[in-house]
Amino acid sequence: PVVNPLGNGFVVNGFFTDLDPKQRKTAIRKLILNFIIIGVGTLVIGHLFLLMFGLAIPVIQLGGGILICKTAMLGDSNSPDQEESSRNMDSLKWKNIEQKIFYPITFPISIGPGSISVIFTLMASASVKGKLLQTGINYFVIALVIVCMAAILYIFLSQGQRIIQKLGPVGNQIINKLVAFFTFCIGIQI
Repeated sequence: PVVNPLGNGFVVNGFFTDLDPKQRKTAIRKLILNFIIIGVGTLVIGHLFLLMFGLAIPVIQLGGGILICKTAMLGDSNSPDQEESSRNMDSLKWKNIEQKIFYPITFPISIGPGSISVIFTLMASASVKGKLLQTGINYFVIALVIVCMAAILYIFLSQGQRIIQKLGPVGNQIINKLVAFFTFCIGIQI
């Protein structure tokens, strides 16, 4: 739930509103590829970072929880500005959006520091001393979940314009507020 493909989909759709269908598909594909690379890459090399910096899991959990709470508060307070950003989209060119796909659209909007800290925490919890096969299966399941979250984000972004049009601006704002609230609660839980 921290990756939150549905909530992030509402934000990301604001960037892609005025793209033609071909550009939109290209942007979505690049975003999803970046998302998977960051998520699975964190899973693969995360243990090395934990060892290198001597970080304990409770510290990762506290830091990640704080970042998630901060993200939720920013998402809640910035949701009315989404309309303004989509109005300003007319002045942006495809080149501008293409340059922004990795930063800030993929990272930190779609998968950010809070998500990465959760991956670290799950990864450390998945490691079972002396049981390499079980640890491998646990890592595989986490990687599979990251890919599934990317697939959900892909589906939502592909169909996002239709969903947002059906919800209207008030429905969109209500969903953003609810997503921000639940994200904040998840941050506190962590």
